[in-house]
Amino acid sequence: MKKFFIPMVMVASLLSCTNSIKRHPSSLKNSKFMDILNNIDNAVQVGTTDVYECSTKLNQFYKDLYNVDSKSIELANFSKEQMDDFVKTSFLIRLEIKEKMKVLKVSDAASKSCLTSIKNIVRVMRYLEDYFVELSHQGNKAGNINYTTLEGNDTHFVVNPNFNFSSHKDLMSGDVILSRGNAYSSAAIARIGDDDSQFSHLTLVYKDEKKKLYTSEAHIEIGNVVAPIKVHIDQKNARTVVFRMKDSKLAHEAGKYMYDFTKAYKKKKKKNIPYDFSMVYQDDSEIFCSEVIYHGYKQASKKLYSQDMDLPLYKTKFKPGQIKFLNRIGIKVNKKNIDTFDTFGPGEIQFDPRFEIVAEWRNPNKLRDSRFKDAILTKIFQWMEEDGYNFRPTFGNSIGHSFAWLMRRSSWISSLASLEEKFPTNMTVKQMNLFVTLDKVGEALYAELDSKEKIAKTPLSFKELFEVLEDFKKRDYATYKKYKAAKRSLHRLSGRELNRARRKLVRPKFHIKFRK
Repeated sequence: MKKFFIPMVMVASLLSCTNSIKRHPSSLKNSKFMDILNNIDNAVQVGTTDVYECSTKLNQFYKDLYNVDSKSIELANFSKEQMDDFVKTSFLIRLEIKEKMKVLKVSDAASKSCLTSIKNIVRVMRYLEDYFVELSHQGNKAGNINYTTLEGNDTHFVVNPNFNFSSHKDLMSGDVILSRGNAYSSAAIARIGDDDSQFSHLTLVYKDEKKKLYTSEAHIEIGNVVAPIKVHIDQKNARTVVFRMKDSKLAHEAGKYMYDFTKAYKKKKKKNIPYDFSMVYQDDSEIFCSEVIYHGYKQASKKLYSQDMDLPLYKTKFKPGQIKFLNRIGIKVNKKNIDTFDTFGPGEIQFDPRFEIVAEWRNPNKLRDSRFKDAILTKIFQWMEEDGYNFRPTFGNSIGHSFAWLMRRSSWISSLASLEEKFPTNMTVKQMNLFVTLDKVGEALYAELDSKEKIAKTPLSFKELFEVLEDFKKRDYATYKKYKAAKRSLHRLSGRELNRARRKLVRPKFHIKFRK
């Protein structure tokens, strides 16, 4: 039986397939970080076909990597060359993980646990790469370098050696672009499923007969649209990964189908296909971003091979503690159907064996921002699940505030102004109020992380970010309780005494808008 457990293969294991990296970064020697990697490497050499052993070992390795903080990893001691070496090596490792995953069959709780553990290892490896990319570009703190999506000669842009890909010009019909937006709502989408992800958006590419590139994609603000590839490239998202279907004929048909379908809908109904807040991917009357991929490949497969193609291989499930939040977004999940309800979370495409990773690009200017927001939303969902926290939009979030949020967060609105795009008519004020509240809570938590990292003078690990957020939550909750008690006593006061008491009130940073 072929062994599928390959959580991390060190450089020596990769020499047979690439000459890109031939050594470890030398400054890793005799460090805690290197000890952990060696332990993982030794386990990989043995391998396993036992799904229980897979999840047990991977979970331990994940904990070991999670417990490496900014001090023990000694990031500041690395040269740029060493950091680049690590990023290239780690990327090749992840390619090998994806290749080995092809023989993994998920059929029960044990194999699902193994899959979850693999997802966790892939995620933590990518974050370690982020750290090195972020650190190696710290000379650009002012953002003077204007990075172009899917271009570059540095390790923020890495390419699978099996593909010839140098820029977005090498995209093909049917290519799937997996990306991470820059808003708190994007971070929420990335974290919304039962397994954390680092991505919030999927886009389908189409190359017409004149070799012009277009995208079909769905956005909360405007619904489903077709646009020139430049519009997507100009978003300069935090991270962008290109995936390619092996069957090029099927891929082209998928890209063409969604391009034609979206254009025809707009021509007939004089509006965009509405955004699907319910995330029911089987119905194309409304479409969210992952549905563009789902319906494109489903219809293409039906046309070419007379059979449906079901994407992704592994579906996204939800947690019970998220139900109230999910309902406010528009997802019709409840205690009765939560075990059977599934959807197509954007990040699931990276674990579908029918798609190959072509290239991965990061925006060094936005990695810190993305790291903070990922940590924030991870904690927000954890607090909802474990502590019963929920968002509490206030009456002050008027429709004016809501549309201001909509305009502020979407450069698509201005980018597509000439195409006469409209705000989605199916987006309610209640939904926008939720997103406004999410932004305000997120900004309060972000400010705390920003302050603590500036004091540390080095990028904080996720363990450290989580510790900061937990401490802040504890202190802010104490402030909230004092604030509520003080407000209750105001009814006994009047005149100047009341005004003085009101001025002395200390409001909590976020517990008025997000609490149990």
